[in-house]
Amino acid sequence: MILGIVSIQGQKVIKGSFGVLANESSVSVKIDYTDSKIDKVPFDIFLEGEDNWDEGYREILFKFVKAANQNSSGLKYLTKQTENYQLVFKAVTVDDDGNTTGSLCLMDKDNQVVAEAGKFKANGGRFGSQMNLMGDAAERLGKKVAKFIEKAIK
Repeated sequence: MILGIVSIQGQKVIKGSFGVLANESSVSVKIDYTDSKIDKVPFDIFLEGEDNWDEGYREILFKFVKAANQNSSGLKYLTKQTENYQLVFKAVTVDDDGNTTGSLCLMDKDNQVVAEAGKFKANGGRFGSQMNLMGDAAERLGKKVAKFIEKAIK
């Protein structure tokens, strides 16, 4: 297990190793906004103004997973829970353009942190609803995460 800080594409592995994914054919993905601020507002308050959060979230997650799979040479990213591991992108901030920052955690089936990496950032867009802009950022994050994981498991 790698302890300490390792840099891959500017993102920093700050705990553990993502290398366990080298022996996996798939990993489930979740984007967690619960502790984030969206357009300078805490997530729970943001949710009060979003009538279609569940539908919008599914679209955001779909964009992330689709981009990740297009940029992965072997590991399949899935929206459904897999048996062994789940990648959780923990959003910290989402600005009014959808630009998103956060960290990535790899959780095992017992919900224990296996690895963690920080300094992920993706641009959103310029036009559209907040949810649409968040989807744009999620698509870019999916691409970045897939490339990060590819390098981390080599």
